[in-house]
Amino acid sequence: MRRKKKEFKLDDEMDITPMIDVTFLLLIFFMVTSKMNQVKGDLPPAKNGLGVNAKDAIVISVFNMDPDPEVYITMHKRVLGVAATAEEGPLALEQLTELVREEMAGNRRTVIIRADRDLASGFVEEVARAASEADPNLGTEEGLQFFVGVMDKPR
Repeated sequence: MRRKKKEFKLDDEMDITPMIDVTFLLLIFFMVTSKMNQVKGDLPPAKNGLGVNAKDAIVISVFNMDPDPEVYITMHKRVLGVAATAEEGPLALEQLTELVREEMAGNRRTVIIRADRDLASGFVEEVARAASEADPNLGTEEGLQFFVGVMDKPR
């Protein structure tokens, strides 16, 4: 009796499980080894004064970038009942005025300006002036309170 030879059938489908494994391994590798770039500023050290809760304040950060300084605003909001922090920038001074006005609508009356150590205090004054233009009650109890952290370079 003669035996029949088995014919091998080629599968029409390819097993992609190893490819998925390699893809996830590469994804995990790049997530672990990558760095998140943040704009770092050299803030002056606090020598005296009271601490201010940044969670309840409008925080404006000013960084000394080449060639022009950059202005960022950090906003703390509640999204679907969860606290969320968003940073917008770099901003023009006109945009800053509008964003401060929007934040004031949420009953925020404290403005913290965090300025880079190498930044001239004159630009910080311009930022404070732009933020104060959003407040019609400036100089009253209902008006904005400003807290500024800046130190001029020694001459």
